[in-house]
Formats: sequence, structure tokens, C-alpha cells
Amino acid sequence: MEESLLTWGRRLLSLKTLRKKSSFKFLITFPLIVFFSYVPLAYMAYQENREQVVAAGYWDVVLLEFDTSAWGEIYRFMQRYDTGLTDKEEAQLAALICAESQRYQCDPELVLALIIVESSFYSKATSSKGARGLMQLLPPVAKGLAQEVGIVLTDDEQAIYDPAINIRLGLYYLSKLLLQFKDLKVALAAYNFGPGYVRERIELGMPLPTEYADRVIRKYHSLTQARANESL
Repeated sequence: MEESLLTWGRRLLSLKTLRKKSSFKFLITFPLIVFFSYVPLAYMAYQENREQVVAAGYWDVVLLEFDTSAWGEIYRFMQRYDTGLTDKEEAQLAALICAESQRYQCDPELVLALIIVESSFYSKATSSKGARGLMQLLPPVAKGLAQEVGIVLTDDEQAIYDPAINIRLGLYYLSKLLLQFKDLKVALAAYNFGPGYVRERIELGMPLPTEYADRVIRKYHSLTQARANESL
């Protein structure tokens, strides 16, 4: 009968046999034993806690490379972009996007498409009009949204760059516009130009600008199609 890995490891590291092994073999085999003993335990712990918004540490980030959930998919997707964030911060951001999308019943691919068009995932992005962060929120708009959801902004100008605050406010804003206008293209136009501007044009029977909404929707469709192809 073949001996188990655990039995082999114990025999290898016993005082009786260790003296017969070369130092080179020991230095090679000991890290392997530790690795193969720890990884299964780390993976089981990760599976139990992967729904948490905050990634716990190094191994959570490593295991996200192989995670088939939305969290893992979004994390790997963000690796294509210069976010200005660490790997751990990107893992936390991916978890937050999953959680907030679920909270507002919004398709994560739509959120990703919006972020790509707005900032290409660069967390410190600033527009010529002063919009800030991943979802490009203007400070006055962000301040009003923060009051509605109960977020205290200690420094309006800088706090908006915080990915967690930016995503929470941006998703809330998008969901609010979708509920208000009940049309994706109109809601996206309102996100870009402001709901007051869009409402006025609708009341006057004037056509809405569609270039921005069309860009987001095209990106959204390409992401959903890519995901569908991967699942085949």
C-alpha cells in the first residue's frame, strides 16, 4: 500500500531519518510539504468566507485567480486596467461591485461597462468638469447622494475618490435614475447630463443626446456576449 502524503512527510522530517538526508533535499522538500498542507486549508477557509465584501488577505487574492464566481470574474477583468489600486484593493472593489449590484438588482456587466466608459477603472480619474473617481461623480451630486444613503463625507473633494464610496454612491445613483425613468438609455443619458436636463428635454418634446448611452450599451452588450461565449 502506498503511504499517504502525511505519513511520508512525517517520516521525512523525523529525527531518525533527517540525519540521513542531505540539507539540500530538506530545503527543497520542507517548503513543498508546508505548501501542500496549507493550500487546501486556505482554500476551504476562502470558500467559507468569499461572500464577505472585504478580502481577508494574500491567499484570498491568490485564490481569486481561479474563482468562477462573479467576484473572481470581476477581479480578473479589472486586471486588464491600470486602476491605481493594489491587488488587495482590487479584490475588495470586485467584492463591493458584486454586493452593490445585487443590492440594487443591477447587472454587474452594466456596472463594468459604465465604469469603463467613465474612467477605464482608474480610481483617481478626474474629468475636465471636475467629476471624480471610478464612476465620475461631481462633488455636489456626490454630497447629495451621500446624505440620502447616510454616508458621511469628511472631505467631499477627496472622499469621492475612495473606490468604496464612489461605487456605493454611483450604484445608488444609477439605480435611482433607472427607477425614475424606467428606461436604460434615458437613465444613462440622465447619469451623464443630469436628470433635470433630461427631464426638461422630455417635457419639451426634444430628442435626447444618445452618444454616451450608446457607448455604454455597446460595451455592456460586448461584455455580456463575451461572458456567454466563455460559458459555452
